[in-house]
Amino acid sequence: MLWLNAHRADLDEAFAEGERIINMFPDGLNRLGLAYFAKFDMRREDSTKNYICYLLPYWMKEIVAVPDSAARKLCLANVFVMLYYFVVDDVMDSATGEHRDKLPLANLFQLQFQSIYRELYPPHSPFWHHYESYVREWADAVAGESTRDPFYTDRKQVAWKASPVKNASTGALLLAGREDLVPVVTEAVDQVLICLQMLDDWVDWEEDLAEGTYNCLLAFLRRSADRPGEEPMTAEWVKQQVFVQDRLEGFKEIAASHQEDVRRLGLPLHELAQFQSGLVNDLQAAADEIKEKRLKLLSGGFYYFMSETSNF
Repeated sequence: MLWLNAHRADLDEAFAEGERIINMFPDGLNRLGLAYFAKFDMRREDSTKNYICYLLPYWMKEIVAVPDSAARKLCLANVFVMLYYFVVDDVMDSATGEHRDKLPLANLFQLQFQSIYRELYPPHSPFWHHYESYVREWADAVAGESTRDPFYTDRKQVAWKASPVKNASTGALLLAGREDLVPVVTEAVDQVLICLQMLDDWVDWEEDLAEGTYNCLLAFLRRSADRPGEEPMTAEWVKQQVFVQDRLEGFKEIAASHQEDVRRLGLPLHELAQFQSGLVNDLQAAADEIKEKRLKLLSGGFYYFMSETSNF
């Protein structure tokens, strides 16, 4: 993963600074903030990794001159952006109010990234227009998910669930005086975010099905099998589509089409492209593994037992 390893030292520094800042929060909120931060700390093996969120400003260096200090600030800002929106998601997903105590923490996270942005961009900077646009995109995508079918009606809205991530790419371009590149780079980032959401939805489909949360894979399976919208899906039906009908292969092909869309843009953003390629390859690997296991089962239970038992 060259797109990660080349920047690991910078990321370690940014996360160390984020940890230091959270530790200075008011008593109680600092402990809660650090516990939350630990779940997403890329320095920890067991953490959830959101690489594109904090690597985007470094990836932009392939096309514009971004000072190391500015890239580090944009990285740190996006760490707090990530934490803020994950807290907001937790609160939105809670019907019992169990996460209500995290609202003050969310405001402290928001204060941190806004403070960094104010340091980098004066009030008249076009950055603030883009910043507001990304918040609106996120709000539109999240609010309309339950009533629309964005994977088919407007796939950009799948990417918009992570729109605030684009503060980093757009911010880097503006610091380099290349506002002209914002539309095409934004298009590329959106295409990558679609693939990222598709992979996440493959991983999370059982949880999303149980909770009634919109999921791109489930939307794809319903359309592919021509299943009526009013007819509920069951886990058994989904497994039949994925593990017997091989429909994950078609889902992967859609992700690959978005990879091709990025190639056609002709941007020399090689690290961003490599990251997207990894997402598509993960979906392909999952589809291949399903086929391989089914073939082994068809070859006979004893053969399958031997192949799955390393020390037989």
